[in-house]
Amino acid sequence: MMMANGCSFLKEKAYTPTEAEKKLIAFCLNEGKLNVIVKRLGLTLWIYAPVQDPIFDVKASPGKEKAERKVQPLALLSLQAEFSEKYFKLNYDVVPDVLAPEPTTYGSTYNEAYTKKRQLMYQALQESFFNAKDAPKDPAPEFVVIMITDVTRGIATKSTVYLKDLRQYVSEVLPPDEYYMREANEIIGKEALIQDKLGKNVPYEEITWPYFLTEQIKTRIKYKFNNSDLPNDTVPATEIAKAAANTLRFYPFKDYTGVLIYDVRSKKELELTKDLLKGYAEKSTWENEDRKLTTIHFQLPKDPTEGVVVNSVITTDGKQPQ
Repeated sequence: MMMANGCSFLKEKAYTPTEAEKKLIAFCLNEGKLNVIVKRLGLTLWIYAPVQDPIFDVKASPGKEKAERKVQPLALLSLQAEFSEKYFKLNYDVVPDVLAPEPTTYGSTYNEAYTKKRQLMYQALQESFFNAKDAPKDPAPEFVVIMITDVTRGIATKSTVYLKDLRQYVSEVLPPDEYYMREANEIIGKEALIQDKLGKNVPYEEITWPYFLTEQIKTRIKYKFNNSDLPNDTVPATEIAKAAANTLRFYPFKDYTGVLIYDVRSKKELELTKDLLKGYAEKSTWENEDRKLTTIHFQLPKDPTEGVVVNSVITTDGKQPQ
């Protein structure tokens, strides 16, 4: 391979998305001994990976028993989000001065074997679809759904990825923290997935822009309230509006009227039209950096979710607790 500064690589001849699917399957099998099933629905590519190993490990959390229980200035108790009537509708319940939960001496983390398989899937996408070209009757996917399933226990992780976001992350145009916001992740518990090695019981569906953007807005809101030291004078509706604005400004979807933000506790609603919403957008520091989009077929950058502690509770409908 030929690169600048003396490194080199050969440019591979472009191929169709259908050929890319075959390359992805072969890469997973040859590089990780992982059999995957692929299925395309419109502009959505599903990758189903049945595994035998557990997805989660439960380990002791050093020092957790000594942690101080701080008072959170604001706590997000609940959040509901949907897209209907051309509005992103966000219902929330935020309360002030909440004592942090009692610290535990253990936590759930992703199993090391699972993390390696997840990395393999991202690299397989890089090696197959990043050089695929549209054909008249063979369009390249916009969205990819990666579903890794522990078929022994019926537990799965489902990750929805906008392929252009992943390419920018691999090329280091997007930093890990920003990419983490853009990938929709959920944990599924479903009895029908036990021993489902062929993906017959997977709820295949085409990913739509409203679904993807709604999930990303939810992720940004939860991250804001769970990972930031918000000042006491923070206005929750303003932070939620920022999360929506900081999501919608990056994507080509424009077929919406605005955002409705409803405080279920005070019963107050804030309506923001598309133009008003622009005033809440914030430019991030990474956008000021000089980053160029290049694709290098070596090792994928670190998975932004690697090492993240996850909820060990899974509801009966397969969704993560809100």
